[in-house]
Amino acid sequence: MVKLSKNRTLHFIGIGGAGMSAIARILLEQGYKVTGSDIRESVNTLRLKDFGARIYYHHDPLNLREADMVIVSSAISPDNPELKTAYENEIPIVKRAEMLSILMNQFPKKISVTGTHGKTTTTSMITKMLSVANQYPTYLIGADMNDFEGNAALGQGPYFIAESDESDGSFLCLYPNISVITNIEAEHMDYYKSVNDIVDHFDTFIARTIKDEGYIILNQDDPYLCKFKDQYAPECMITFGIESDALIKATNIKSEKTGMTFDLWINGKKEIPIALSIFGIHNIYNALAAISLGYKENIPLNTITNSLAQFSGTKRRLQLMGEVDHIKVYDDYAHHPTEIKVTLDGIKACLGSRIICIFQPHRYSRTQYLLDKFDDHVFESAHQVIITDIFSAQEDVIEGISGKSIVDKLSQKAVFIPQKSKVAAHLIKTLKKDDVVITMGAGDIQSVAKELLIQLKQKKVLSSS
Repeated sequence: MVKLSKNRTLHFIGIGGAGMSAIARILLEQGYKVTGSDIRESVNTLRLKDFGARIYYHHDPLNLREADMVIVSSAISPDNPELKTAYENEIPIVKRAEMLSILMNQFPKKISVTGTHGKTTTTSMITKMLSVANQYPTYLIGADMNDFEGNAALGQGPYFIAESDESDGSFLCLYPNISVITNIEAEHMDYYKSVNDIVDHFDTFIARTIKDEGYIILNQDDPYLCKFKDQYAPECMITFGIESDALIKATNIKSEKTGMTFDLWINGKKEIPIALSIFGIHNIYNALAAISLGYKENIPLNTITNSLAQFSGTKRRLQLMGEVDHIKVYDDYAHHPTEIKVTLDGIKACLGSRIICIFQPHRYSRTQYLLDKFDDHVFESAHQVIITDIFSAQEDVIEGISGKSIVDKLSQKAVFIPQKSKVAAHLIKTLKKDDVVITMGAGDIQSVAKELLIQLKQKKVLSSS
């Protein structure tokens, strides 16, 4: 058991990460003393300093001189000097997910949003909906919301909403009484032994939620999740979908230049049309998950629809970075073939423009495992595809695996430009009016979008002078 005290200093190793910074912010808002270290300054660390945290931009044992407890994520190496010092000096060490669980358990309505894809957007939609409903939720999300400042905040209401990470199994540290599960797919196979292993983890998670007198919201169209529907009483299982006969369902789906529209059905009854200002069928699934929670929690339907109409997305989830001379530049976090395809298909259906996709593969191990899935079908909505070299995320190089490994599997519309610093110069000569450029990946590919916008603006100035 971990007991927190406001007289003790909590030190975060890797405090700038999305999950770590969100937890640190909630603790700061609750009045705890927080210090932390990271390798570079970021928006997250600057924001935490404004809330009163002391931040060190290096990893050094001296950073622990005030620490009474150390919080660490699974991304931190066992060789980290601060972590080694904490062990040597017997300073209590708490995993990130364990600290998240401690915070979650302080609230009566504990909501976990997990699944392979769509967690961030779904969590953000639910947060927006409960905020519009004046429920004043506490939330922790894996990316900044466009509608609020930051990715976390302490609320005064009964709801605690957390995006829960399934990548390393750490979501099993949580004990929610409301669990939203978006989908299951073969991903993070550096941790899981097989897809059945992933399903077993979710099975444990679902059983735990229901045992705590909670309920599950799940995607009935998902081939793995649908099998759980009949294992529990109907009042414990709220289903959503498009293709199946789910409790919460979307029909008459249309792609518009301003977003997506659909007709909402609840328990076999047609209700009202829903409009989203974001693109793609995948975001209809995310919206249905949020609607399902609102329905179960007795949020008025007009409040739900208004919140979804107002929802403008999150950072790095098809984020419009800028537009110059009718050329739009977006950035997206997609790094799995399924995520890439649904995002490209969604924006193509809505905008109908030429799409240039710049993809930065993420991790050597993931690229190797998913290589057979990177085919022309994934990128079929793109007019041109540029693949950069792999963002290693501190992994060792795997011989024979690189961005070119993906290009070799694609058609002639794909080119390999290893250095992302050269991508903007390659594109600037060929872009046309109404083109859409999308940078994609979980690494630092957003820098290409920023550089491209700078060069487009410079080109416009030169052409007008």
